Amino acid sequence: MGFAAATAAQLGWWYATHRFCSHCGHAYVPDTVERALTCPQCGQKIYPTIAPAIIVAVTHGDQLLLTKFLTGYDKYTLISGYAEIGETLEETVRREVHEEVGLSVHHIRYRGSQPWAASHALLVGFVAELDQSLPLTLETDELSQAKWFRRDELPHDDTTLSLSWSMIEAFRRGDL
Repeated sequence: MGFAAATAAQLGWWYATHRFCSHCGHAYVPDTVERALTCPQCGQKIYPTIAPAIIVAVTHGDQLLLTKFLTGYDKYTLISGYAEIGETLEETVRREVHEEVGLSVHHIRYRGSQPWAASHALLVGFVAELDQSLPLTLETDELSQAKWFRRDELPHDDTTLSLSWSMIEAFRRGDL
């Protein structure tokens, strides 16, 4: 139910902020066939936008790298970030890991996906292995902490619906 409500809120925002055609300025009308808006004047059709984003479990043997955001969500989580134009999701994984903690990864594997309505994103989860054990270089404009945790040291969270925590729990169980 929570995901349905979040999707409804995301669609409500999209309809409210896309009232007029960006091509000719006329009011859009809901398309009669698919989830889209159509301009009756020029025929321009638009669809709800989704921002692709990655979330990655960086592993090093029996250790998992977790980070904390500088502001907002205050629990440990996995590295995440938005894909840039012209970038594959695997390139996004490499770039985000390097930008956020200064490390390189390899053996990138798809794990799962989840809609994330709060930021109009589709989170795509990956697992990646650390290339070489180096000191962490924290990106301090986005993160407050980054830390390696052994399986038996992983923190717990009260949210169980997020892709991040399902991946962390899978690592804890040895399934990741």
